[in-house]
Amino acid sequence: MATTKFIIGKRGGDRPEVTIKLTMNSSLRVQTKVPGVLVYRQYWSEAKQCNDTTRKFIKPWEVEEMAEVNKTLATLAAEVLSRATATPEEDINKEWLAAEVDNILHPDKYAPKVERPKTLKEAIEAFIEAAPNKVVKRKGHPNGVHIAPRTIFQYRQLQNQVLAYLKAYNRDDMEVIELDEVFYNSFVNFLEKQGYKVNTIGYFIKSLKAVINSLPLAQRATCEFVAPKKCAKLAEEVDNIYLTEAQLEAIAAQPIAAHYLDRVRDQFILLSWTGCRYSDLDKLNKKHITTMNGREYFKIVQQKTGAKVTIPVLAPVRAILEKYGYNLPRPIANQKFNEYVKEVAKLAGLKEWQRVTAHTARRSFATNLYKRDFPTLMIMRITGHQTEKAFLTYIKVTEDENAERMIKKFEEQEARRLAPGTANVKP
Repeated sequence: MATTKFIIGKRGGDRPEVTIKLTMNSSLRVQTKVPGVLVYRQYWSEAKQCNDTTRKFIKPWEVEEMAEVNKTLATLAAEVLSRATATPEEDINKEWLAAEVDNILHPDKYAPKVERPKTLKEAIEAFIEAAPNKVVKRKGHPNGVHIAPRTIFQYRQLQNQVLAYLKAYNRDDMEVIELDEVFYNSFVNFLEKQGYKVNTIGYFIKSLKAVINSLPLAQRATCEFVAPKKCAKLAEEVDNIYLTEAQLEAIAAQPIAAHYLDRVRDQFILLSWTGCRYSDLDKLNKKHITTMNGREYFKIVQQKTGAKVTIPVLAPVRAILEKYGYNLPRPIANQKFNEYVKEVAKLAGLKEWQRVTAHTARRSFATNLYKRDFPTLMIMRITGHQTEKAFLTYIKVTEDENAERMIKKFEEQEARRLAPGTANVKP
């Protein structure tokens, strides 16, 4: 049967510490000091295992203190026995006993720490700090990919706008629970006054929702900002354009005297026939070209998504590569490129030249191949779109063009069905 016993040593003067001795059986005895619990040597009773408060000449305050110490010792003895009984004997040693004594005497030290709810500013900062190590799921990447630096930069932009909003309303910070529909409307109104367009505001809202959803459930569950059907992400149909193959050919054939515009024109054509984002333009060089079965391909890792893509070097692209001896000029700043490519489009006689940007090239690639009846999924493997729904929203095919495409496909199938020797073959 397990027992405990308190022992006082010769050291410690009139107020020594005690040692607790645990006996499990004849071969298992361990002991350890009970730090911080002081008894009165002259009133200690070995038989009672506590200070004897019935002795003569004890001062009132000594009785009160000894009673508190006795209560602590009784609790300690009972708890040690209870825990020892529930613990395998092979796990019981001096270190175990010392740890259990400390746990019993200082339970707050071992209690689970309840994290203080983060404020809005703290939540955003913690979200940004964690972002570089966060791995997100991507199609074709079973282990996921790290968040792109550009995305983290956009999170910082959100942080700057929140700080500006707080300053405008004379607030140092906000509790997350304060992010309700009133805040949503106020924040959207603030961003509109800063000159941001609807889609940009929508991105800020989406990012702020991601921040709140990264918090513990107990904190985000009471936040109206992320509640279903509340504070929806704003978005509008962007009136982007694409260039037809005929328009791209007109740009490619346009004589351009200015060297800087000629270079921008060639880079735009490269993007239009590879489907790359401008951030990947610097990868369209000899270093990333490989040959398979006698044909050339670009093999690159997209900067935004981390996806590995293989892009065939089509005839318009090869013409550009050969023009520069496969040593293509380095890209300039995106903003400057967009300024120059408008001049190029104007020289080529495009009516909507003011709406042409670097991104027009990527949209043109996707739309033109789709109109050529290339399978959607085949194009998506190059553009990097994750879903067919997103891809079909991205391309620019009008209702009339879609109807023409449908009737053309139908007529082609009818022609094959009615061809000699295939009259009975169903389409």
